[in-house]
Amino acid sequence: MQEAKAEKTVLVADDNRFIRLLVQTALRPLHVELLEAVDGVEAISAALSHKPDLILLDVVMPRVDGFAALKEMRSHDKLANTVIVMLTTAASEKDIQTGRDSGADDHIVKPFEASDLRNRVQELLNRGRPRA
Repeated sequence: MQEAKAEKTVLVADDNRFIRLLVQTALRPLHVELLEAVDGVEAISAALSHKPDLILLDVVMPRVDGFAALKEMRSHDKLANTVIVMLTTAASEKDIQTGRDSGADDHIVKPFEASDLRNRVQELLNRGRPRA
């Protein structure tokens, strides 16, 4: 019996393998295809090649941080409809505003409850990115 193909794709960009595993576990019930990146450079590359429906992006990563990766992603038309969410410990008002100003659609603070992350991701996948 062939397994059904995931309807939605989520890219999680985080240099911490444990966080990527927690996200994978939290999102498993949604039956999304999960892609992983360990830094901002990989995240940009994966986003451009796979055009995921949603990206979970850490801020503190090697090579290129999440804010710089976000700005780069938002400069590409092919990612215009991609929902991008900062998933990070960077939770100050300044960090949240920087994310918004750079094009983030939402901001989720780590540590997170698996059910809260799953519900938020499901809501964002259903709603999509607001048109400008």
